[in-house]
Amino acid sequence: MRNVTVKEIRTSSALTKSGLPELKYALNPYLGCLHGCVYCYAMDFTNDREAAGNWGSVIAVKINILEALKKDISRLSRGVVGVSTVTDPYQPVEGKYRLTRNSIDMLSRNGFRVSIQTRSPLVTRDLDIMQKNPGMFDLGMTIASPSESLTDMIEPGAPSPASRMGALRKASEMGIETWIFLGPLIRGFNDTDEQVSEIIEFAAENGSRVIYDKFSPYRGPAKLMENILPEGKYDYIRHADRKWWESMRSTIMKKCEKSGAKCNSQAEDWKYEKAKLVRPLTDF
Repeated sequence: MRNVTVKEIRTSSALTKSGLPELKYALNPYLGCLHGCVYCYAMDFTNDREAAGNWGSVIAVKINILEALKKDISRLSRGVVGVSTVTDPYQPVEGKYRLTRNSIDMLSRNGFRVSIQTRSPLVTRDLDIMQKNPGMFDLGMTIASPSESLTDMIEPGAPSPASRMGALRKASEMGIETWIFLGPLIRGFNDTDEQVSEIIEFAAENGSRVIYDKFSPYRGPAKLMENILPEGKYDYIRHADRKWWESMRSTIMKKCEKSGAKCNSQAEDWKYEKAKLVRPLTDF
């Protein structure tokens, strides 16, 4: 068992401008992530040195985020809110603090559409909120690999891939729009035909869209991955060439076309989101 440090902090604002074109705002109730995924870019963008430097074992809880959110809602124009972009909104501590649950309820009741991305089946606790107004929500689940052993290596604190698929299945059955983030795709790890096929086939069966992307070699992930990989393996991953990625893209799109799953790259996701906004959010 890992030793985990939970610290409570205060924040001056809840909604920040998102750097992703498909999102207007981001809401991150926590800093750090107890899932401890070794490839995660978020450790380079976490504004808490202790949480960023002890990835997977320190979590900062923004205990006043609901108060801050009320103020933000009163002054900001409506738009799509990403929950979350540099943490997982359904951390193990979310079971106690319920900051994500209360935030998405407040956002949806005030005309903000909510796009959730998580790795945790804890999200099913909040399907009752989403079901009240399903047009205001979409739910994404990151599944880098269906392999339990590989997941244990690169996502040591995250729930199993099978439990995530089960959560998506339940959400789809309740009429919530769902999607899978297939990634990050890491050369020599989760890029095999079998792994990619299993995820895409599940997406097709479940009616979930697939968004895919490749691994980006940020500084924080580099340190963690070098510690767990055989010597020289990280350099092989980091120097994945354009030819490898073009081959992966082609493979994914062919499998999606064959299975009937809707697919797009992360870079193209803004086009999909823009097409969905055929009427103002205030109409919902």
